[in-house]
Amino acid sequence: MNWKAIVLVIIFGVTITLLTALYSADMTVGVGASITGYGLPLLWLKKETIIVPGMPEEFSLNESGLYLIADLIFWIIIAAIVYIIYKQATKK
Repeated sequence: MNWKAIVLVIIFGVTITLLTALYSADMTVGVGASITGYGLPLLWLKKETIIVPGMPEEFSLNESGLYLIADLIFWIIIAAIVYIIYKQATKK
């Protein structure tokens, strides 16, 4: 792969990772707080809402950002595989 292809694959990987924040899952474990996780395949963004009137919602990276890095690597690898398959399919 040339440099343009590598940059393109990384951009697509980052874009897909950020778009996975549209997927949400309930991570609530007890009473008193509502926790929602965002990301796919790992929930890398966490929104915690304390169930008390007037309390703000708090957003944080889940597991100190390690899940975000893992998702970035995952989606960059998927984008690279798709690019390689595309290049092989169009080579004639």
